[in-house]
Amino acid sequence: MTRLRLEILGTGFTAQHSDARVLDQLLYKWRHFRGVLTDVLVPLYTQLHRNGWPVTALAIDRDVGTLLGHGYEEFLHKQL
Repeated sequence: MTRLRLEILGTGFTAQHSDARVLDQLLYKWRHFRGVLTDVLVPLYTQLHRNGWPVTALAIDRDVGTLLGHGYEEFLHKQL
């Protein structure tokens, strides 16, 4: 599901396990989700690199930050 969202939306969403209802579930799901996100992103960045796109640590940090909530924070600071 995460890979499909990335392919359709790019980084225009916050990656999360939305069914976590209490803090304990959220902590468990976060540990699990880090692996899921890594399993999804590594092949995508590998393919970008194979196709000649420059993959930098800065770009990866930016994208992961956006996926983990910075996109929402940026939206909140926009002047409407």
